[in-house]
Amino acid sequence: MVEPAIGVETHPSPSRERRVICFVKYVRFSNTNLFVEEQLRRVFPEFDVDVIDLRDFFTRPSLDLAVALGRNCLKILRGLFPGAKPELPLRDYVLHSLLRDPFVFRAMGRRARSILARESRPIAFTFQTQGLWDSSLPGIANFVYTDAVALTNLSYHGVDRHGLAPPAWIAEERRLIASAEKIFVMSDHVARSLTEHYGVPTTRVRTVLVGANVERPDPAIAPAGPDNKTIVFVGVDWVRKGGPELVEAFQQLPERHRDARLVIVGVSPAIDVPGCTVVGRVPPSQVPIYYRQAAIFCMPTKIEHFGIVFIEAMLHKLAVAAPRQGAAPDFITDRQTGCLFEPENMTDLVATLTWLLDHPVRRREIAEAGFAAVSDRYTWDAVGAALHREIIACPSVAAQLRV
Repeated sequence: MVEPAIGVETHPSPSRERRVICFVKYVRFSNTNLFVEEQLRRVFPEFDVDVIDLRDFFTRPSLDLAVALGRNCLKILRGLFPGAKPELPLRDYVLHSLLRDPFVFRAMGRRARSILARESRPIAFTFQTQGLWDSSLPGIANFVYTDAVALTNLSYHGVDRHGLAPPAWIAEERRLIASAEKIFVMSDHVARSLTEHYGVPTTRVRTVLVGANVERPDPAIAPAGPDNKTIVFVGVDWVRKGGPELVEAFQQLPERHRDARLVIVGVSPAIDVPGCTVVGRVPPSQVPIYYRQAAIFCMPTKIEHFGIVFIEAMLHKLAVAAPRQGAAPDFITDRQTGCLFEPENMTDLVATLTWLLDHPVRRREIAEAGFAAVSDRYTWDAVGAALHREIIACPSVAAQLRV
């Protein structure tokens, strides 16, 4: 402990008297949680921010964890049988299975509320990212910020109710949504899902967008030159993000584009294709290196609730090719700010990549227009301003700010 200098008057820390925002999260959420915490601290200087990370639910031995593993052991083992190898790494596959269990939903909520109950200072409001548990406490406003809800999946090509979370889990999610003061979402298609599938009034749903999770590049950078034929893929979930389909489309490019290159960043699939370079995992700070080397970004993802990586590529002035579903149509106007192709349609994917390679001047124009479309709207400061505006409209929060 550092002793105060002689003659310097000291006072008790005023933070003991201040109200606190309890930010409840689960791990990094693709780095989103770091930026959300920064914005809560920035836009609410009147309050302190306490962060509660529920990761210890899965890392610290407990009766709830033992019960959860017991309830899901057969399902997990079935997915590990030969011929049923999970698409995700083993650790992620187990966590994905547990997070779809309604027991885990309730148990994570109990863990969050037990920690909140020990808070010594008055709680201004609770704020949680993702809807995987319920942090709400009686008499205290709880806000939820998420990229999707379970029934959003119904809007994706080829997905039906059999591929959704179990009905009992969705019932828990419905209770969370009903109890939340407001639900903040990253894109309009999730807002529509909340109103259409969950019956949430539009007054309780707000699209506040999202920011890029890598360092923003210099806006003066120019798009790749007309001779650049490099296509880049960035993602860690190779199958769900459509990696195999992209490789197949790359191999089907016409002969005149045999000099094109495909660079794969974030994952290391076992492929041996001429013109294809597998970079594998890199720190987030190094991802921009590969954006700057490419002209086109493509991720033919099958299910993508938002896809911040599309925004990151557009900020680096790449021409983006994305499936016509999820959030992509919110920020991509076809052949103006990017290119859209029909999801899981190989013919359309090949045609889109071919068109971008055939029209280098238009491709550069699209890259510039894409940058202009997202550079001001999709920033974390803009998200923070929107959250502040919506949260202080809540009477219970406004009353605390007037004290």
